Amino acid sequence: MRFTVRPAEEIVGSVFGGFGTVVGVWTTEPGLLPELETYLRVWVETVEAAASRFRADSDISRANAGAGSPVSVSSDLLDAVDAACMMADATYGLCDPTVGGAVISAGYDRTFTDVVSRGAGPVTAHLRGGAWKQVVVDRRAGTLTVPAGFLLDLGGSAKGWAVDQAIRATRRRVLVSHLDAGICISAGGDMAVAGRAPHGGWPVTIRERLEEAGGVPERQVRLASGGMATSGASVRRWERDGEQQHHIIDPRTGEPGQSTWALVTTFADTCLLADTMATAAFLLNDAAPRWLAGRGIGARLLRADGSEVLIGDLSRWLLGNR
Repeated sequence: MRFTVRPAEEIVGSVFGGFGTVVGVWTTEPGLLPELETYLRVWVETVEAAASRFRADSDISRANAGAGSPVSVSSDLLDAVDAACMMADATYGLCDPTVGGAVISAGYDRTFTDVVSRGAGPVTAHLRGGAWKQVVVDRRAGTLTVPAGFLLDLGGSAKGWAVDQAIRATRRRVLVSHLDAGICISAGGDMAVAGRAPHGGWPVTIRERLEEAGGVPERQVRLASGGMATSGASVRRWERDGEQQHHIIDPRTGEPGQSTWALVTTFADTCLLADTMATAAFLLNDAAPRWLAGRGIGARLLRADGSEVLIGDLSRWLLGNR
């Protein structure tokens, strides 16, 4: 799945690699783009140094290696873990940062590019999640304690959190310049906008790879406010011992989740909320529509055959959503 902000006369933007995917920033004020891109590149590096489990020198890798004891980490990681645990509470544990062991057990022990080129890692101890309430964030001491026997993985929330933080920071920069400019930031399709939107909203193309639908369906939307994100297992998947594996772990089983939905796209007031609600909805199967509606989350649920279910009043976030 890929989100793309389509070119428009009012919009300028730049994309680059980060978080193992594509990061992008767009604005309605051309003069701001160099500053926004420079900030975002530095921010992506900061987040990766704090929260990437694919870097041996990252804060989260050190915290995982010291599981059971407090480990000194950056305030950025403390913020990201706090956000992940808050979203675990909000999703009743469906989006759980303590499933790192289960993710690795499924073979995702290295970057996805390496998994594809070199194959999945070896089977390790089978672990479920469910220990997020035992994670200890000590801001006074500047330490993080990962529960003994568990590993943290922030794949279900870190990009959404990072996008929200970047939107807030860049928006402050815009206001200091007294410019009523619009900003859109995306990390692998997890996206948020702020400020004055371009005429008709931010033009976004959602592309999906659905074999049963006979191709790559596209959906055009006009994002007006807030954040949007997606969850699905049609692209980031691999095979091991003749079985398909993917990165969305069901904490209730410790295995890659099975879903009614090929893709879930959610719309919410923040990218973090959209990101985690999309993962939860994917794992909730047929219960997802009522669950999302009850929480005021807009959504587009897509089946493998290309049929879709729309949830909520999408006009709150989208313009001309039909």
